[in-house]
Amino acid sequence: MPSSPLQRTHLTAALLALYLLLEARIYLRRSDLLGLLSPALLALIFHFVLSYLLGITFSVFFPWIIQRYEFWLPDLDGALSDMLILAGLAAFCMLRGYAIGRPLARLLRRVVKATPLMRREMRPVFGLILGMQAVYLLLVVYAIQIGVYGLISTPEARTQHVDMLRILSLALATGTLSYFLILLRHFERCEAGLDSFLSKVSVSMLIMLHVMVGALSAFKSQIVFPFVIAGFAYFLATRRMPIRFVAYACIALVVAYAVIEPFRSYLGVRGTSPSSLTAAVQAFGTALNQREQLTHYSSISQAEAIASRFDISGMAAIAIAFVDRGDLQTDYRNQFQNSILLAPILAYVPRAVWPGKPSYSEGVWFNQSVLGRLNDENTSVGMGPIGYLYMAGDISAVILGFLSFGILQALVFEGFARAGSGGLIVFFSVAVVLISIPTSFGPTVTGVLQMLPLAFVAQFIILRPAPGRGISAH
Repeated sequence: MPSSPLQRTHLTAALLALYLLLEARIYLRRSDLLGLLSPALLALIFHFVLSYLLGITFSVFFPWIIQRYEFWLPDLDGALSDMLILAGLAAFCMLRGYAIGRPLARLLRRVVKATPLMRREMRPVFGLILGMQAVYLLLVVYAIQIGVYGLISTPEARTQHVDMLRILSLALATGTLSYFLILLRHFERCEAGLDSFLSKVSVSMLIMLHVMVGALSAFKSQIVFPFVIAGFAYFLATRRMPIRFVAYACIALVVAYAVIEPFRSYLGVRGTSPSSLTAAVQAFGTALNQREQLTHYSSISQAEAIASRFDISGMAAIAIAFVDRGDLQTDYRNQFQNSILLAPILAYVPRAVWPGKPSYSEGVWFNQSVLGRLNDENTSVGMGPIGYLYMAGDISAVILGFLSFGILQALVFEGFARAGSGGLIVFFSVAVVLISIPTSFGPTVTGVLQMLPLAFVAQFIILRPAPGRGISAH
């Protein structure tokens, strides 16, 4: 094992890991079985561990994962260790916010349970969710074809089809929800001994179809998520840990890199993007056939690539250093602040009423202005929510941001998910972002606030009241 000069960083990472483990253990000792789906608990794993600790851990064996930040961070050891301390503070604030939000969530749960609009039984209108699934697949294929999503997407097409992006966002949520309900119904029937060979084959084909759509989208996460969602559905239906689907998700992650990375390398060598979906599929085939040749363009191993893509510790440290040097202009800081403070207004005021309604996307700006890649107008780079909040208002914004996010997690999970089967649908409509905590903190909150009322209406429409006992959420 190569020795690492980042002793302070690795020591801080070890302490952060122990702290996260302690918090998780305290939560689990006080939680029931449904509490395993708490976004605060899962965020400790899928955000804090994967985003801030995985890359640093792998750097013991693959130093390149961390050393690539030396260009921007001369004192790499100090910058990373300080960032990890801030990550620990963020986790602490998120969990304290979750605890603060629980009493409010109990009040919300009583209100939600009292309304006749909340469905308490998981009995979906099966024909409707099949139709939702079909509409989702058609819209995704169309969005890829016109260049606003996935393989052949371009900034020009996304700018031209802003309205289509909004429709696509709803379609993605609809597709995920209907996919989850189909799988949940299947696993419930399996648990009751009502499954058939045909249903098993159909569900397997549906999972593979979503994996194929994920590959066409050119997002590695979309290849993995079908198995993650299947795992959630299996757990709710059987109350058993979905070990099989966890294994499938891990395998899918490796396969995603084996498929997507050669495609991207091939496009980089070719210098042009595919002009149609057919051309993109052909480019996929060519990239896979030339996989061995394309690997020569990079000295990075597959394990390094996977760890480095999960890791945002370095980018967060770069963002923090950028602010501490005084390089962040006031206008940009105001934009970061407005994206957060105006989130409720941005969520519910339509563009027809507010023609100048702003939209916020910091990825390309961060790549050009902070990383210095001025000629790259297409690549979007994430700095993580800690970096985003630090841009908005230093440590105080990180504290208040994660405290508020913890309250939001509690309101959605404790308030809705425990109120009945319909509440579970409301929760799952925003679960991914509550767990993963994307970089764009302000737009993320806006998206959650937009989705909640839509999901509430959706559960009323797609679930029917009927005698019998559905999934208990108590």
